[in-house]
Amino acid sequence: MDRNSHAREAQLRAISIFTQRPEHAQVVNRGFAKVRDGLSCTYEQDGHSLTLDMPNAIGGSEEGPTPGFFARAAICGCLAIGIKMTAARENLELDSVSVGIEQDWDNRGVLAMAGASPVPGDTRIAIEIKSPEPEDEVGGMVSRAIANDPWFLAYRDAQPVSTVISIVQGAL
Repeated sequence: MDRNSHAREAQLRAISIFTQRPEHAQVVNRGFAKVRDGLSCTYEQDGHSLTLDMPNAIGGSEEGPTPGFFARAAICGCLAIGIKMTAARENLELDSVSVGIEQDWDNRGVLAMAGASPVPGDTRIAIEIKSPEPEDEVGGMVSRAIANDPWFLAYRDAQPVSTVISIVQGAL
């Protein structure tokens, strides 16, 4: 079985199970980040870990990419994979999927400087697909994929976020 057939069959199997037992689709992801010496930080989840850091110019040591790198990777990767998943489910052949992102920033914002926002001023996403399928079918499929893409939607749409802060007093 090729990878596209495997992706299609696995998704259809999951859809069948989740249709019959919606409670099986409910999950909670838990991870945590811990800052070490300086600004270097390790994030861990499900036995995986990665290192994040900031540029030397603002106090980091560049031990890893910035948090923004991973946020952009999440959006681009999620969109590309989501498009491929949707195409597999809909039995459409795609030769390649490429997703790019550009963002405009005012780096004063991350330093809490007056008059500057810490969020991007603009975000542009470019999707390129190579496929022998009719353009209107591929375009419709991409629209359906985007409409259900979790990280694209989490970035684009406001969502509830709660925060709990614990302060532990102790001796150094």
